[in-house]
Amino acid sequence: MITLKKMLLGFSSVLLMGGLFFSASSLLAEKHDHQGHAEHGDEDKTAGKGKHDGHDHGEEKPKEKGKDKHDEKDDGHGHGGGGHGGHDEEAPSDVELTPAQIKQAGIKTMRVKKQRMSDQISALSEVKLNQYKTIKVSPTITTRVEKRHVRLGDKVEKGQLLVTLHTIATTDISANMLATAGLAASSAEFAASIAEAKGELAAANATWERIRSLGRDAVSGKRYTEARIAKEQAEAKVRAYGKSQAQVKGLLTSGSKAVQKHFELRAEQAGTIISDDFVLGQVVNPEDVLIEISDLDHLWIEANIKPQDARKITKGSRVSLPIDKRTLRGEVINIGRVINEKTRTLPVRIEINSAGSTLYPGQFVKTFISSKKTRSVMSIPAEAVLRGSDGDWVLFVEVAAGRFEPKEVEIVENVGDRVIISGLKSGTTIVSKGTFALQSELAKGGFEIHNH
Repeated sequence: MITLKKMLLGFSSVLLMGGLFFSASSLLAEKHDHQGHAEHGDEDKTAGKGKHDGHDHGEEKPKEKGKDKHDEKDDGHGHGGGGHGGHDEEAPSDVELTPAQIKQAGIKTMRVKKQRMSDQISALSEVKLNQYKTIKVSPTITTRVEKRHVRLGDKVEKGQLLVTLHTIATTDISANMLATAGLAASSAEFAASIAEAKGELAAANATWERIRSLGRDAVSGKRYTEARIAKEQAEAKVRAYGKSQAQVKGLLTSGSKAVQKHFELRAEQAGTIISDDFVLGQVVNPEDVLIEISDLDHLWIEANIKPQDARKITKGSRVSLPIDKRTLRGEVINIGRVINEKTRTLPVRIEINSAGSTLYPGQFVKTFISSKKTRSVMSIPAEAVLRGSDGDWVLFVEVAAGRFEPKEVEIVENVGDRVIISGLKSGTTIVSKGTFALQSELAKGGFEIHNH
């Protein structure tokens, strides 16, 4: 019995202690829970504070519309409802300019549509002098340089005075004296030759004037014609010795028989002085080139292309040459008939309108020759596209007057100063010039948004 009583008392004690422990744990948990709610309540009140005083914010919920009023009053800067701390909105996707800004930036637009375009054959080419428009100026006899009238790089007109020459020795010889005609190697022979030419001119002119005064009825037609031709031939002979037409006329009117000590070299064509290899006082011979003149406004370009490509072009095919942010135009004037043994290519001669350019003979350039084959493509000026911030090609579309949006496109092919693109609808109006200015303006707007 005693044992049973002890066991019951022990069991009761255990139950009592367990109940006390459970009660204490419950009280602690309840106290902690009340403290937690109190802290969260304080946080809710703190979060709910601001300019919306008096409202119940004990239970905060996501509310995008709650910042609409702030956004509307944000002068277009797009800040979040928490002031300047949030920048979740995207940068502007377009650029809007006034007519004055468009004019100042040099922005031009064009409507894009598909068009027929020739396939282009590109070729590495070399700039050369136009041999058909280049001359070398030399004396006709051995003389000494007395005076220069032009310098290297000068542009000259046809007939312009270049150099004054002086005969090495002169002798007054009567115009009636005959000497060996033609070019003389010595000064004495030259003097005699020019004197002879002048004498012949004087005699021929006198005969012509006499026959002309008699009239066609007084002499036979044959005699009349012979006299005129003899006079013209005598004039030509005197001019061959460096005399101008004005000097020839002077000889006819003055009847002078004195041998001239000086004669002049004049430009036979307009162009630029590209060489003047002589000095004052230098003795020069007929084989010496004193001055070289070339027309640099119409240079030659020699392109070397494959024989199979040569079959695709013809004489007169159009050629473009991009250089210095501009494109020069020209045409094929000759297609070679002999293949180069080393390069296995055919030479193609192109005449280019090079006026005002920085092309130089000897310079290597890349040319694009239009072939006979055409295709329908959408092409735009190469300057209309540029790389975007992500590396893709971008152009600007005019969506409204003075409003432009960037649009990504794909460049299919580069063709001289133009590019063939895809990803754009036919009839779209794009910016053809001034794309860089628009991209800079767009980047500037994005910078301001993200850096307050």
